[in-house]
Amino acid sequence: MLDPLPQLTIAWALAALLGAAALHKLLSWREWPGVVRNYALVPDSVAGVAAGLLPCAEALAAGALLWPPARPAGAALAAALLATYAAALQINLWRGRTMIDCGCFGARLRQGIAPWMVWRNVLLALLAALLWLPAGGRALTAADLAAAAATVATLACLYPVLAMVARPAPPTFEQNFHVSRARPRR
Repeated sequence: MLDPLPQLTIAWALAALLGAAALHKLLSWREWPGVVRNYALVPDSVAGVAAGLLPCAEALAAGALLWPPARPAGAALAAALLATYAAALQINLWRGRTMIDCGCFGARLRQGIAPWMVWRNVLLALLAALLWLPAGGRALTAADLAAAAATVATLACLYPVLAMVARPAPPTFEQNFHVSRARPRR
């Protein structure tokens, strides 16, 4: 059984993360399908559809995490998305393709991929899985809600800072060009 305060905080934090990720992907829509293609995990003919479905799934998971009756389904979708992202990153790391744009929060950062990103997504998927545990029976107070909101706001400020500190140098356009030319054809 999970106390309702950590459960609410995790749900709100994941909803904020996934909602922001969906928004950033939609705001960088011109570049986003190319990011999906560069992962070279689906045929090019399907990459555009996958690029459209991912931000929709993120937004759906974010909304479901905010609505308590739908929270278990939202947690399942969030965990599935995050595990899929971890797998996509790991496959490309095994291929030695570290210079592709990770696509985190859209495509405008042009951030290469690194092993810490795999672990980040695995940890976030495990946090989402915690939401499948039943919540304790105590009622949340106004102070609990304020604490959850303050924690999520703090995490929202810290997340980009930690990502900036841990991220590798961005790939140059020439490196991206060479990586995209070297990807396997289907």
